[in-house]
Amino acid sequence: MRRQIAAAGATLTAAGLMLGLGGSPVHAATPQPAQAAAALRYLYSRVGADGSVAGALGATEDTVISAADNGYDPATLVGPTGTSAYEYLSSHAGTITTAGGAAKFVLAWIAAGKPAAIDGAAMLEKLNSRRKGGLLHNDAFHNPDPNVEIANAYSQSLAVLADLAAGEKLPPNATGWLRCAQRADGGFGYAIDDSLAKPPVACGDTSSDTNDTAIVLQALGNPQVAGTPGVMHAITQAQGYLHAAQQAAGGFGFIPPPGGASDPDSDAVVIQALVAIGEDPTGAAWTKGGNAMTDMETFADPQGSGGFIFPGSASPDAFTTVSIPQALALKPYAAKTNFVAGSAPPAGPARTPASTQTAGAPPVPATGADPGGELGGLAAVVVAVGALLLVVGIARGRAPSGR
Repeated sequence: MRRQIAAAGATLTAAGLMLGLGGSPVHAATPQPAQAAAALRYLYSRVGADGSVAGALGATEDTVISAADNGYDPATLVGPTGTSAYEYLSSHAGTITTAGGAAKFVLAWIAAGKPAAIDGAAMLEKLNSRRKGGLLHNDAFHNPDPNVEIANAYSQSLAVLADLAAGEKLPPNATGWLRCAQRADGGFGYAIDDSLAKPPVACGDTSSDTNDTAIVLQALGNPQVAGTPGVMHAITQAQGYLHAAQQAAGGFGFIPPPGGASDPDSDAVVIQALVAIGEDPTGAAWTKGGNAMTDMETFADPQGSGGFIFPGSASPDAFTTVSIPQALALKPYAAKTNFVAGSAPPAGPARTPASTQTAGAPPVPATGADPGGELGGLAAVVVAVGALLLVVGIARGRAPSGR
């Protein structure tokens, strides 16, 4: 999804929030361009012969966004046979059947500067169409076939971000369907019940998680949305949830303690959410034994590849790494980007192994492996645990294009 002068405490004033969202981030955190370049070099080394990253739309789209977020030209994402990521995306656009997938495709197209090689305009029209084959229903974005996609906070957030980035007018209740998904603990879960004519007070899932909360925060925290009625209260409540979800070492897991250990993808998406609402993810308000940035660094490949390792895995992978450069650049997902045409991450030596970092200390800037080596899906199931895994998959880019 996956990309961040903040208020000192958990509560933002309306003026402070708008200042933080008015274009350039106003947090005190320092971007880590060298580390981001190292992670990008790892991703570049994983562009396959078909132009994809890890053979997945979601991972390819997130790599396009991550490259642009760090000032590099996504057109330089080219496989060993000369096939580009743009060609891969274009050739697979017809496989996208969900609103989350369509929105992520549009966001990658916009991040890349709307290249002619990607027909993002057609996908944007599909996303906002109420006609047969369209993905907008009752102001909620999803496929009308529940076997393909149910209404959910993740796809709804991506669609809101896509419309805002494209300059589209939001449907009247688009953010209302997000706000009604907020739980009593201030967080957001995955599923949304959009069966009523307009959003009720409560329409969300039975439980909250950090990943859905973070992406919803980025949608509601967008400067074009943040000043609308009810949004500020929702943002403040969501901040409270994230404060409670932060672990003792400063990191975040998908489920708040004692639900599970922290992971780099949750750290990354929370970093992006905090930056989107003008908070400093490395400041005192968000630091315990460490913070999300220092915790994320502990998952860097100790061999220096530039990739990141998900808990339980023995080696880094592209799905875990795709959103890391966005967070290191301190960019919210779908932030406006500027890049140098023809530029790519520069070659460099292996990055400093994570094992040499000091817990609780700021990450040490380092560069990554040379791109000459090898280079944001879990299946949905009907049981609750399966649904939870689906959200994890989408957040990590394991479900192609957010599907």
